Amino acid sequence: MNNTNQSNPLEQTQSSHKQILGGMCLTLVVAASLVALWRGSFVSALNADMAANPNDISTDGEQEQAGNTSAVILVPEQVSTIQGAIDQAAEGAVIFVAPGEYRENIRVARKNISLQSIGGAANTFILGDGLDGPIAVIENSKFMFDGFRIQDGQGKNGHGMVLQGSNATIRNCQFKNNMGGVCVTTSKAQFDHCEITQNRSAVAGGGMWSTQSDVRMSDCKVNENAAGTCGGGVYALGGSMQLFNVAFLNNRVKSGAWGGGLYSDRANVNLNACVMQGNFSHESGSAMYVLDASATIRASTFKNNSFTGAATVVGANAHFDIQDSVLETAEETVAAARDEAAIEMAQADDIETGALMMAVK
Repeated sequence: MNNTNQSNPLEQTQSSHKQILGGMCLTLVVAASLVALWRGSFVSALNADMAANPNDISTDGEQEQAGNTSAVILVPEQVSTIQGAIDQAAEGAVIFVAPGEYRENIRVARKNISLQSIGGAANTFILGDGLDGPIAVIENSKFMFDGFRIQDGQGKNGHGMVLQGSNATIRNCQFKNNMGGVCVTTSKAQFDHCEITQNRSAVAGGGMWSTQSDVRMSDCKVNENAAGTCGGGVYALGGSMQLFNVAFLNNRVKSGAWGGGLYSDRANVNLNACVMQGNFSHESGSAMYVLDASATIRASTFKNNSFTGAATVVGANAHFDIQDSVLETAEETVAAARDEAAIEMAQADDIETGALMMAVK
């Protein structure tokens, strides 16, 4: 009998195994592609490691007990808490957090990691443990934080987030109803598409307090924050504030003096395409107050900022350079406190030249 045209059973088995392995490889490639989409460019270089070590990620809870050295950690599938995932995360890891409410305070110290929500700030809340203290503290770290709402920080020190000596990028986040929305100290911080809303401080910086830091904000809202004495929206001491397309709306100083929207104390400020509207202070600078610093204002609008005997924009020992901007009414004035501020204006619409300068004693 001629068997030359019949397949050897061993060859058939090997062929079958190759097909199964091929299907598994295809599945791994698809899975790796999905992870790359989630993680974005920040971790794209890690895909090769994931493909080479597909068993690094498990969902059976073993890694929560033994420690997680994977490039990706899932909360709560792999680790039940965000802080638990941070503690186990290796350098460069990405932590993905499922939608839900997380009643815990978190701390990141000396780690380069990324914390990202899957459902965005509308569905993923970090609410703190209800005790006095910041909800999130980032110390001496390079950190990415994307897609969370930090809310209801309690007590005297109940900031939503504290950055100390860190390089942080904060994206698509909301800070709401905290005792100070964000506190930035000796750090570099980039805020993109964030909302800082309805936070409060007994003294200064209801929405943000920045000390000796370089802060950049783009496409953000600073709304309805309040402080006791100065900087209802933002208080900046030293360093710099770079603001692009930021809306300061309805911030106020409750019973004190200066800077309903923004107070700068020796912090150079650049505003580009910003809106200052509906902000309030009892004394000076209902929109912004600048002390011993420079303010460059481009293509920005000041509207309906209220005051009692003071100006919308005011400065002491300051230098203002305002161009292509709108001060909507004659009451929206730029003032030189104690006659010591220098003001340069070009193409400021809808305001009489005689109202540009006003001495504030």
